[in-house]
Amino acid sequence: MYAPGMPMLTDLRESSLASLEALYRIAPIGPRPRGRFRGHVVAHVDSPLARSRSGAVILASFEHVPFGIDFTSCTWFFFRPWLRIGRFRMEFGRSRWRDAEVLRLEYDVSRLPRPVRGSLYDEVKPLSETLCLGLGGINAGPGKGDLFFFALEPYRCSAAAKCGPRGPNR
Repeated sequence: MYAPGMPMLTDLRESSLASLEALYRIAPIGPRPRGRFRGHVVAHVDSPLARSRSGAVILASFEHVPFGIDFTSCTWFFFRPWLRIGRFRMEFGRSRWRDAEVLRLEYDVSRLPRPVRGSLYDEVKPLSETLCLGLGGINAGPGKGDLFFFALEPYRCSAAAKCGPRGPNR
């Protein structure tokens, strides 16, 4: 549901890094997301990791490969929802990287190899039922793990697309 003054995906895509930082810190946390959401990288964070070669490799994978989150099954996916990559547990709490209340995505429940799951960490700030602002990176402290802001919008698939056995956004 849209309310006047509520940001939309185009607003996030057109925002400066400073505006995204402010929104992430001051926006009240919205309702817990449900269903599948498609992700969009909206800005690189100004951090040592984002400026590093390894940060560039991580960023490239999210900028050039379609990704999303299924909040019902608590999994990240790439390309299509049935290609689930990492399982997470979700909890409300303080951001590891900013002065904000967020949904923390912890990957300790994932079946990924221990070194991989130990390096994963993300945060999501629900802005509405249909839009979230996320902060992606690795499992490290402020300035060392934060890498990029991403937006999440409800995942929609065409009738021709194979969304998985349960259909679109379930």
